[in-house]
Amino acid sequence: MDYKKVYNRRMEKKKYEVTQGKFTNYKLILGLSVSIILLIIILLMPTPVGLTIVGQRCLAVFAATFVLYLSEAISAAIVSLAIVPILVIFNIVSIKDALSGFSSTSTYLIVGSFILAVAMLKSKLANRITYLIMLKIGVSARNITFGIVLVNIVLAFMVPSSTARTAMLLPICINIINQFRGESREKTKFGANILLTLCCTNSTISAGILTATVSNPMAIQYIKDATGKVVTFGQWFVWGFPPALIMTFVAWAIIQVMFKPEVKELNGGREFIQEKMNELGKIKLDEVKALIVLGITIILWAFGDKIGIDSTTACLLGACALCIPKIGFLSWDDCKSSISLSVVFITSGGISLGTAMSSSGAAKWMAEKIFSLLNLGSYSVVVMIIILIIVVQFMHVVFVGTATMANVFFPILSGIAIVANINPILTIIPSAMMLGGYPIIMFFNTTPNILCYDTGEISSDMFPKFGVILSVIACVLYAVCVFVYWPLVGLF
Repeated sequence: MDYKKVYNRRMEKKKYEVTQGKFTNYKLILGLSVSIILLIIILLMPTPVGLTIVGQRCLAVFAATFVLYLSEAISAAIVSLAIVPILVIFNIVSIKDALSGFSSTSTYLIVGSFILAVAMLKSKLANRITYLIMLKIGVSARNITFGIVLVNIVLAFMVPSSTARTAMLLPICINIINQFRGESREKTKFGANILLTLCCTNSTISAGILTATVSNPMAIQYIKDATGKVVTFGQWFVWGFPPALIMTFVAWAIIQVMFKPEVKELNGGREFIQEKMNELGKIKLDEVKALIVLGITIILWAFGDKIGIDSTTACLLGACALCIPKIGFLSWDDCKSSISLSVVFITSGGISLGTAMSSSGAAKWMAEKIFSLLNLGSYSVVVMIIILIIVVQFMHVVFVGTATMANVFFPILSGIAIVANINPILTIIPSAMMLGGYPIIMFFNTTPNILCYDTGEISSDMFPKFGVILSVIACVLYAVCVFVYWPLVGLF
């Protein structure tokens, strides 16, 4: 053993940990300090015209929360949970209203989605679908990456969590990359290609499916709170899936040009995937159960509104069915380990803050200022929506996580709709699709991006190089939807 090399590696790791620790401390001190100072300044300043004292307090809490989200001084989940007592202590809303986000339909749609996702993973049905698609489509370098696209599209309906889908496919992709480069450990364009395809098309297709990513259910909750209208799975699909599908294939095509694989054929690729398929053996009973329950759930998502069953009810029915002995195969331990409290807290706390912003008048007041600053009143509704789409998309540069970004933007977008005297659906839905579907500018925008970046196969500069190009194309396509497609399908 080369003890000198071992020692050097340990020292490098120790230096890294010390540096990271210092950086974390700086973030904590700076983030907390700025948020508290901002909170105090807004609370002590004269109440602006058009804003009540309660609205001013809520605005102060919103500003402090925004800084904490952005700085990551404290876990976003803890910040979101702290929203509840802070709203009550500042006498902004009652404890009942402060907890409203934790009893929202969106929160339980997310909980149910996590349970459905773990069923796909535990039964290994998702793995079987992945290998089957890749065998059918072929194992050339280009076909493998296209297979990842198709798998992402299929699994977006069946595994309602972008992080879970990425975590499931990532080991498969890494094995394929290692198979491609053999003994070498050098980074390859093929490695970057397949991992960018994995995380980016995972996001783009999520824009078109209500349950595919966490910010989509949050959007419909804000719409429900503002208008009383429930947006169904089928409506979201009709409005969002066609442009999302187009952008998913566009994303794949751009990646093929920018990160062209070194060779066309993957040596031993078919044998490798066939071996993985053989390891799964014949289809198991648990896979059949998962397929049946998920199939029924998807049908209810699509058509349940015809018989009075909303998306959350359908999701929870499916989740519970998978836990019933003999019918399902999940234990309570499976379920509780699959549910991310972090996501639940961020979603619920954010909805509670958004409700408080709306009821206190703070959201409307902020919207009026933004409306005036951007001179939105001088534009038609269509042009205004396009401007909002562009602003939301390029604000991804500074946000970590779509749920935290949704917590910041959805109350403002709802307020802008009120100021413009239009239905909040028009400002929230298009922007929500951009928010949830295109967090691809920076590697830290979402957990799937971070997971792929953390493999070491992708450099941080690859994301903006690719992401800015895709963002511009997405803004153009969704602008076309505003003018042409959405009026045809009843969104406008």
